Amino acid sequence: MKEMKLLVVDDEYLERQAVRLILERAEEPIKVVGEARNGHQAVKLAGELQPDIVLLDVKMPGMDGLAAAKEIRKILPGSAIIFLTAYNEFDYIQEALRIGVADFLLKPVRAQELIDVLKNTRLQLLREREEQAEYKKLQDQLAEALPWLRINLGLGLIWGLWEDRAAVEQQARLVRLETLPRVAFGVCMERRLEGNSSSLARFELLRYQLQHLVEETLSRHPWGLCLPVSERMLIGLWGNRGPEQEKRLRQLVGEIIEAAAEKLSLGVTVGLSRFYEDISQLSRAAWEAQTAAHLGMFYLGPERVVHVDELEHKSGRDEVVCAAGERELVEVLHSGDVEKARKTFRQFLVSVFGSRDTDLHLIKARLMAILVGFSRSMGSYGGQEAMHFYNKFARQLSLCLSIEELEEWVAELVLSGNDPSAGRTGAMVHSAVKKALEYIHENYQREVSLADISRIIYLSPDYFSRAFKEQMGCTFSEYLLRLRIEKAKKLLAETDLPVGEIGRQVGYPDPNYFSRVFSRSMGMPPSRYRQIMMRCDHRASETG
Repeated sequence: MKEMKLLVVDDEYLERQAVRLILERAEEPIKVVGEARNGHQAVKLAGELQPDIVLLDVKMPGMDGLAAAKEIRKILPGSAIIFLTAYNEFDYIQEALRIGVADFLLKPVRAQELIDVLKNTRLQLLREREEQAEYKKLQDQLAEALPWLRINLGLGLIWGLWEDRAAVEQQARLVRLETLPRVAFGVCMERRLEGNSSSLARFELLRYQLQHLVEETLSRHPWGLCLPVSERMLIGLWGNRGPEQEKRLRQLVGEIIEAAAEKLSLGVTVGLSRFYEDISQLSRAAWEAQTAAHLGMFYLGPERVVHVDELEHKSGRDEVVCAAGERELVEVLHSGDVEKARKTFRQFLVSVFGSRDTDLHLIKARLMAILVGFSRSMGSYGGQEAMHFYNKFARQLSLCLSIEELEEWVAELVLSGNDPSAGRTGAMVHSAVKKALEYIHENYQREVSLADISRIIYLSPDYFSRAFKEQMGCTFSEYLLRLRIEKAKKLLAETDLPVGEIGRQVGYPDPNYFSRVFSRSMGMPPSRYRQIMMRCDHRASETG
């Protein structure tokens, strides 16, 4: 059984001796290794003896207990400090909690109370040290999984799968991304290796080497992610907020083009998107980058940097389309005629590309431009709904692997874009949020997710998340956390239920996780909160 070291600090000699005697009789694995009669001596001995626990009187001549605790905390951040205080010094407790003391005892100290507090503190220290060891193990595992976690985060961003900015920021910190991306760039490889198995193997190796090169370049320019999205395309996400951000971005992609030519003898074209502040727009940014890269390679050749706006300007067209076939397809999308849309799509392939055998990426790039314009032109949709509509069909378009699947995509676009039930009024959204609140209050005791609520109120998770925040002033997850913590506080103060059972009753089946969540919200563990509430009630009953 691991023995822990205790430093006793009190200006009264008899108090120090009483503590020593109580511990000797209790035979607990806690040993008094030193005594101090004032704050200065306590700080000095703490540095020399490295105690696990410090029993510290609040009021002492010279440096008092609060000042000494602050200094000891700097020297021994992993130690536990227990305050000794009198009834009329309760105001010190608030400051003590801010310093991070483990507990406090009221003078005169009862023997059993002292033993119980020290025993609980020792167990808490052992748990914390076990958690720290486990945390280090998890950090090591995280370091191994980091490349895959970064790719998952990036893919979730470009497919519009993240609903809550706070959740994205938390995930970004986990993968060591200091700033969320605001712009995308696409790196398109020239097509030159194809055919036999040997050529395909060389192509796969070249693609891997290019990805490694892009990642290496991004490592010299923080705030970046590299994502392999197709056989000839890599997507980079970048989030620099400094001055001349576009100039720095062009410098970065210029380094990629030069390195690919020098180190791999490979020509690449890089497409740049616009900058966006809203993370929900990153799916659009990714497609702008891919479009610019693919069309830049198709029309201009390798070793070029093409911004999506430059491409539109050079081709002499507006934001949506310039070719007559594309304009006709957009008009048919508004008509709601599915069969006519299918026929027009087949004609579009011939009139714009000359055949059905054109590079699928080029066709998808043109369809993406059409989707952007079609989404913006849907007057019956609000801004949030238009974005949801866009994200949904952008994801579906990215998954199409053949001309036939693209034709089905166009048909579904016609049906969904002309559905009169798609528009929703503010009153309906308000009613949906109200219904969601009722569901949360009825079900907070179990696992509640955005997906659960979305199925009940018939709103998409991302749309509901934004509507909820607009009406309630906080995110869904923040509201659920506050509700659960308030319910837990009530149960801790008014019942004798075990802490683990209280956690289960408010939706946290794992007692350790409940304790961590409660501690982050209240600045103390559930057990300490209950102890303070009980003592306050006890004092109130005595004074009453």
